[in-house]
Amino acid sequence: MTDWDALTAVWAGRRMRFVPAERMIELPTPRYVVVLISDGAGRYLLAHIRERGYCAPSGRIEAGETPRAAARREAYEESGAVLNELTQVGSYLLVPCSEREPSPCSAPVFLARAARIEPLHADSESQGVRWASLDELPAFYYDWSPLIEAVFRYAEERRQALWERQDEG
Repeated sequence: MTDWDALTAVWAGRRMRFVPAERMIELPTPRYVVVLISDGAGRYLLAHIRERGYCAPSGRIEAGETPRAAARREAYEESGAVLNELTQVGSYLLVPCSEREPSPCSAPVFLARAARIEPLHADSESQGVRWASLDELPAFYYDWSPLIEAVFRYAEERRQALWERQDEG
């Protein structure tokens, strides 16, 4: 069992921890989203973002946009994925939110299944995509940490519980 309270990482100068959906506490305003796109067989789609490397599609929630809409947009912009399933599995708590926003914020983390993967637009910040298994992720992910690994493994457990039950029914 993962001790989510003790498992933290630093990302872009912020302290980050993960709060699973079943332990959802009242979190600060969501400002970002993260989308873990699974192929249903234990592999995850990574976007190759300029200046960063391979990572899960993610980004800022735009004004007037819901976290779910932002997740769909970011997944499409960064990986070409058109999503047909989207389940929130938890949220990252970021402290501070950003250089300009010293207060904490959150980043909902979604587990997704793609209906299809379309070619990237020429103006995409992504330079390409690749599928990687849980065992391959540490070799490709730009800022791999025990926290990121735990979140991917947690998402895979949730995927198996949710999707395999749906696929059987």
